[in-house]
Amino acid sequence: MKFNFPTIRFVIALLALTPASIVFAEGSTEFVRIAEDDQNRPTALQLAVVTYVPDDARLGLSVDLVGAVHIGDAAYYAQLNELFESYDVLLYELVAPEGAMTTQRVAKRKGLLSTTQVGLTKLLGLSFQLDEINYDRENFVHADLSPSELKQSMEQRGESLYVYFWRLFYASVDSYAKDPLGWNDMQKLQGVLAAGQDRSLKTLIAYEMTDMGQIQDVLGEDSDSAVIGARNQRAIDVLQREIEAGAKRIGIFYGVAHMPDLAERLLDQVGLVYEETSWVDAWLLGSAAVTDQ
Repeated sequence: MKFNFPTIRFVIALLALTPASIVFAEGSTEFVRIAEDDQNRPTALQLAVVTYVPDDARLGLSVDLVGAVHIGDAAYYAQLNELFESYDVLLYELVAPEGAMTTQRVAKRKGLLSTTQVGLTKLLGLSFQLDEINYDRENFVHADLSPSELKQSMEQRGESLYVYFWRLFYASVDSYAKDPLGWNDMQKLQGVLAAGQDRSLKTLIAYEMTDMGQIQDVLGEDSDSAVIGARNQRAIDVLQREIEAGAKRIGIFYGVAHMPDLAERLLDQVGLVYEETSWVDAWLLGSAAVTDQ
């Protein structure tokens, strides 16, 4: 019998198509993982803060890729707010008109899919990024496309929600063909049961969020897509502008789905090299979540 979770995968895929994505694409650097205790029980969904530095004479420059999951524990966003104070400039994603975004204006941008995310926060006992992150900070710089720019970019590439839906359908069929006995699902189910707690849905979704090869098939090649590639290029353009203006310590706060492609662009276009990775607990799982209450 195959243990399949189509509804959960569809929800995660649906959220992947929003301007604030909660999934990731696989790459040479790890950007999201499940931390486990010494008994192999899941303790946390963790997001990476990956630091890149120049390999030339630009002393003092460092760029952090701060992966975002857009629903998370309140403590996760509190830690990010503290981290963001340390940057000269924090570049953030949000498909919105050009110009500084205040917390009030960000709140007004919550649409249908964001409402879906808010519903998940209540279901899973989490908080919503747009409610927790302080977008009023002076060092916050918008580094994303406007709605009209994203629409134009998608049209140029022949992309649409309709196209994404059918890509998702065929990706699900392909996934079944590659794993007809459902071993991957069984392994995730084993991890959920090993948690030994009543937050099975939260733990299950956390595992799904670290196994999103299907979403790559939905979005297409990262570097060529509007949802990933075009928006990442805008972030790199803004980054180079801020470096030229004298910023030294810079963070890029984007959905973790964007990170592998952003990392490649930092290497190829900005001339940076990998330095180190630190980890932040985004969702406490299992006994850790119960203890934290």
